[in-house]
Amino acid sequence: MEFYTLNRFLYLKYYVMVLYYQLMEYPLLARIAAIMITLCVLFILILTVRSVIVTQKANNRQRKIARCRARYYEPMKAIALNPEIMDSADMAQQLNLPARHNALTAMSQYMVPVFLELYRNMAESLNMTNWRRLQQAFRLPAYFDRQIRSRTMRDRIMAFKNIADINADLKEAVASRYLYAKDAKLKMNARFHVGRFGTTYPFKVLEEDTNLVFTEEMMVKYHNLLVYRSKNNLPMPNFVQWCNRTPVNEDLREFAVNEIRLFHQREDCPDLLNMLKSTHDERFACALIRALGALEYYVAEEEFRRRFPAASLRERNVICEALGTMHSGLPEVVPFLENAYLLVTDIVSGMTILRVLYNYGPEGREAFNRLKQRSTQDYLFLFEHIESPLIKSERYA
Repeated sequence: MEFYTLNRFLYLKYYVMVLYYQLMEYPLLARIAAIMITLCVLFILILTVRSVIVTQKANNRQRKIARCRARYYEPMKAIALNPEIMDSADMAQQLNLPARHNALTAMSQYMVPVFLELYRNMAESLNMTNWRRLQQAFRLPAYFDRQIRSRTMRDRIMAFKNIADINADLKEAVASRYLYAKDAKLKMNARFHVGRFGTTYPFKVLEEDTNLVFTEEMMVKYHNLLVYRSKNNLPMPNFVQWCNRTPVNEDLREFAVNEIRLFHQREDCPDLLNMLKSTHDERFACALIRALGALEYYVAEEEFRRRFPAASLRERNVICEALGTMHSGLPEVVPFLENAYLLVTDIVSGMTILRVLYNYGPEGREAFNRLKQRSTQDYLFLFEHIESPLIKSERYA
């Protein structure tokens, strides 16, 4: 008697053929129904097995993370909060790290949540030198380098996010290769990373990407990373160059002017004034006027008064608010505002000018009272609104 050994594919074929010949006696609809039920059962079995495997892996990962947290969280906290800079050897001895390099490499992925928790709770109090050395002790820079070079898009994006969340180290060249990636999320995360930690040319894409779409989300994130660079004494970009980039990007240009205002870069005021003299765009002009007013660049007041008669309603209000913010005390300002109030025809502009006059010192208060005496009964409520101690009038003007 001869015996045949069936491999797994022949076993499967055997059972399929048995099922097929068992169903040959039944009508066509019954056969189709039986085949569909069999496929559904197989599909459910596959999903169940896969779910069990994924759950098992997730539970195993959580157990390892909990074990790492229980073992290293408190020693890491003591090292990170220590005001004295610790040596790497003393740090490894205090942490009681595994001697084998492979064990440390395998443990790196489970230490990332521990670092995240510690950084979220104590970011303001950390000794950043010790914090960097802690990351090196657990081989996190090498782990992030491997993740970003991996083939999985999710691993790359998560690596960039984790690096930003724990203020980790990563070679700038590794992130630079993804600055023009096809995937939008990967590209944005790579750009934010280079902008936050880069030292050579971190804002290259903002000046050279001709297809750049500068969204509100990007404005918030780029402002946050600029704040980070300012706090850590990293080189700040040339915002005026962003305004003069070709092709012109209106959103980026307005963002650059707002950043000049927020970071109080008064050395850029002459350039802002030259831009104001040559621009005809209302939105950009309003941003320039706000910046010059907040930076108290008194030379710009003459240009403000020159633009006022032909300016739009929005731009007129911004000019008046900028004059009030600057509060230069020049003798021409109060008569200009008093005359401007007599020319306006809408209530919002009138309240804006009256509020500026009311808060412009004794000369402004006198002009405010003169206008009140000359006002008709229909418009007295504007003055009463500004004078009321119960109403913070700048919220409504």
